[in-house]
Amino acid sequence: MKINTRQLRTRILNMYKFDKRVAEDDKYLISKIWEEDGWTPTKGVYANLINVTSPESIRRTRAKLVQEGLMEVSAKTTEARYQDYKQVMWNL
Repeated sequence: MKINTRQLRTRILNMYKFDKRVAEDDKYLISKIWEEDGWTPTKGVYANLINVTSPESIRRTRAKLVQEGLMEVSAKTTEARYQDYKQVMWNL
C-alpha cells in the first residue's frame, strides 16, 4: 500500500483528539489505523497485510508527531521507553 505521509499524520492527529491512548501505545494505534484501512478478520493475514499501512510507517509518524510537540506522551511512558532503550544498548 502506498503511504501518503501527510494523510497518515492527519489520521493519527484526528485519532489523538478523541483518544489520547494512541500517543502512548503503538500497538493500539496500529490496530486503530488497520481497522480504518479495512483489516478483515475473515481474510488471511497476508491478504490483510498487503492492504494496510505498514506498522513501521505508523510508528515513525507517531514518533515524529510527538517530537514536533503535536502529541503528548506521559512521563511514565517516556521513562519506560528510555529503560527499554538502555536495555537494548546494554545488550549490544
